[in-house]
Amino acid sequence: MPLKSTNAFSNKFFRIYFIGTFFGQNAYRLGVVTQMILIWKLAGTELSLGIGAASLALPMIAFNLFGGILADRYESRILLLVVSSLGIISFTCVSFLDFFDYIEFWHIIIFSIFSGIVSGIDQVSRFAYFPSLVSKESMKSAVTFNNANFSMSSIIAPAIGGFVISLFDTYIGFMIASIGWGIMAVSTFFLPNRGVDSYQRSILFELTTGFKFIYSKKIILILNILLFTNMLMNFGWITILPSYVQRFDGGAKEVGYLFSSCGVGAIAGVLLSSRFSFGKYYGYAILSSALLFSSMLFFISFSENLYLSMALASLAHFGNGSLFNSSFYAVQIRLPELIRGRVMGIFIITGSVGIMGGLWTGFWSSLTGIRYGMIIGPTVIIILVIFIYITQKNIRNLHENPEFD
Repeated sequence: MPLKSTNAFSNKFFRIYFIGTFFGQNAYRLGVVTQMILIWKLAGTELSLGIGAASLALPMIAFNLFGGILADRYESRILLLVVSSLGIISFTCVSFLDFFDYIEFWHIIIFSIFSGIVSGIDQVSRFAYFPSLVSKESMKSAVTFNNANFSMSSIIAPAIGGFVISLFDTYIGFMIASIGWGIMAVSTFFLPNRGVDSYQRSILFELTTGFKFIYSKKIILILNILLFTNMLMNFGWITILPSYVQRFDGGAKEVGYLFSSCGVGAIAGVLLSSRFSFGKYYGYAILSSALLFSSMLFFISFSENLYLSMALASLAHFGNGSLFNSSFYAVQIRLPELIRGRVMGIFIITGSVGIMGGLWTGFWSSLTGIRYGMIIGPTVIIILVIFIYITQKNIRNLHENPEFD
């Protein structure tokens, strides 16, 4: 009997999913970058950037939870088609408002709320769907490709956005994003159904099932706490980039450069963490990655050179990419298929919280200045990592293979 391939890309349907996700995620990222630049242009304060980030993140978090229930109850492929179609409509509408100069700050907040709902369902539907396309032997490869896709969107979308917006205006960024959602919608017609849990219970029961499972699995619980806190405390600096680049007399292009530098580091972290088999040192790799991200943010906060900041940002997000890829694989490989959507709906909140972290960083930056506002979160994470290392033997000794749990 021939061995099953461990390369997820050998599966035709995974390749189609990957291409559709590439355009969908770049659409989402381009929308976030364009929104940040437009808010800075309209309001011009760190707190306004934080409010814009929170208006996107809060509905995203809520619909990550309920999106997980939807992903287990209904076909994920159909959910991806619906949310992609809503993405086309919303981005096209805000593009026209911007083009005709009718756009106001409160319009962006309403758009952010709607975009958060769309993205919340979209994200968890993807994480529930793609494991069904591959064998268990290909799971690590699939997780890596999926996370790399998300990281690539952090390189491509900001670079395109910063360049195009500097040449034209923010309306073109929203319009290009709507096209990306359109390509994602088309790809769903060529994908198979995942299958659903035919026995459906109350929404409250479905929701508590995911929480109870996580609480019963201490490894997954601790990883969820680490990722949640890391994104809330650290990732918010991304959303205040329009303010950060002011020290270099920068604008849209410089925001794009820094955002893309983060993406380069993240994808390198994702790919390299998947290339090595850490075995019984898997927990050490996860904790070290979290420390790298936090420590580099200290240097970024005090950097006075754009190119140095770009290099440090790449190194910081190398750590974050490695942290996410290693943690997500550790969780995905330990999940039963029937509740994957509900558990990942809770776990994926960690990514959504990263956007809301802009409110945290924006608030402290408005009080203490951006340099000191940026280092409060990393300080908390370094303390948390040390605490986990000392007190959580199951994380310290975490093995890459769940059979050794």
